[in-house]
Amino acid sequence: MSNHFFTTLSQYCKKDIVPMHMPGHKRNPLCTMPDPYSLDVTEVPGVDDLHHPVEMIRDLMDELTKYYDSKQTYLLVNGSTCGILAAITACCYPGDKILVARNCHKSVYNAIKLLGLRPVYVVPHRLEGMLGELGIAGEIEASEIRRRLKENSDIKCAMITSPTYEGIVSDIAGIAEAVHEKNIPLIVDEAHGAHFNWIPTFPETAVRQGADLVIESLHKTLPAFTQTAVLHQTGNRIDEERLLWALQTYQSSSPSYLLMASIAKCFEYVKTEESFSAEHFVKNLNDFYKKTDSLQKLETIRCEKMDLSKIVISTARTELTGQQLEELLLERYGVQLEMSCGNYALGMATICDTAEHFDRFAKALCDLDRSLSYAEKGAKKTFTYNIKPPEQRMFSHEAERLPKKEILLAEAAGQTAAKDVYLYPPGVPFAVAGEIFSQEMVDVLLDGQRSGYEVRGVENGRVFVCHEIK
Repeated sequence: MSNHFFTTLSQYCKKDIVPMHMPGHKRNPLCTMPDPYSLDVTEVPGVDDLHHPVEMIRDLMDELTKYYDSKQTYLLVNGSTCGILAAITACCYPGDKILVARNCHKSVYNAIKLLGLRPVYVVPHRLEGMLGELGIAGEIEASEIRRRLKENSDIKCAMITSPTYEGIVSDIAGIAEAVHEKNIPLIVDEAHGAHFNWIPTFPETAVRQGADLVIESLHKTLPAFTQTAVLHQTGNRIDEERLLWALQTYQSSSPSYLLMASIAKCFEYVKTEESFSAEHFVKNLNDFYKKTDSLQKLETIRCEKMDLSKIVISTARTELTGQQLEELLLERYGVQLEMSCGNYALGMATICDTAEHFDRFAKALCDLDRSLSYAEKGAKKTFTYNIKPPEQRMFSHEAERLPKKEILLAEAAGQTAAKDVYLYPPGVPFAVAGEIFSQEMVDVLLDGQRSGYEVRGVENGRVFVCHEIK
């Protein structure tokens, strides 16, 4: 079985597939390291210790701190997930209130449950045009942040995601100003924006816009191994001792030196190749969009507040769903996308994509576009996240303690979710434990299952709900 695992992985990686998905190194031979076994050591004298860095790890952290102009940049080997858990733990104590963007990643909701926090939600702005019709969440507005903070004077910190999975960027500077008026910290999940600091024409990183803690997944959009990430601390609103304790709690006590070496190699690459890679990447990306602007039925969607390396392809005018488009691109053209949902699919481009990658992707879309038919007007209805946030009956940590029962999803309207329910990717919950299933949500989830999407928290058409409280 172990040999089967390695053989399957090796055979897959030998296929001629265009990887329009993470990790950001795209298996590009420009990003190489020696035999991994030769670098796999532990905390022995001479190679430092992530949890007490004083030598080479400290040097790398200090170098990154200087480059980002942060107060301190920390290395993460358990992904952005551990950074998010640590950041929230550093800012909140059990029972505290936290202001949370409703479209945050599941790791945020896990932190809320673990710490017994009381979330106050802010809902993303509804986008105009095709992006809104596709159900893609818009930016978080500073005015909404101010309103919720005014209504809840005891909130201890604010947590938002920017950019989103689909590349939507919020006004971090405006949000930071609103949050700091209450003298509380702002945490930004910038997992999908690790490349912002390295490409001048792209949105500015939250590190330079006033956020207090910023978490970036290097592996998503830069040439680094999966699980590598960094956490940037700025300003003086963070309890540094509690942050360090949280990082030691959520990170492995035996951190991988391979992953830390990958972080070092990643930054060596982007600093050395910064101007060359950024220039060629932007040119290749612009050429891709010029080629796909001729699409008649499919459509590549852009907007002003967007990271254009997230390539959103709408199937709304065709008979295809996003999932069917993803499958056809792989089967016919050897192009693998990152994800699909409803009437769109998503590709991820990075500085490690070659001109050939972009060219094959564009030609595949154009060729497929010519073979498609328009959807009949009004005949198309697909899975979407664009539903009203559910009513909360209790907090997630309270629901966790209650007896649970399993029922048919079709009969769940009015029942209280005992577990989070979400599509993965992107990992944004439809329902959080403690919230009430609405009929609208049940209908959308049933549509999703019929369309072949994997909805986590739903197994064989059944969900776990809390026993009714008498």
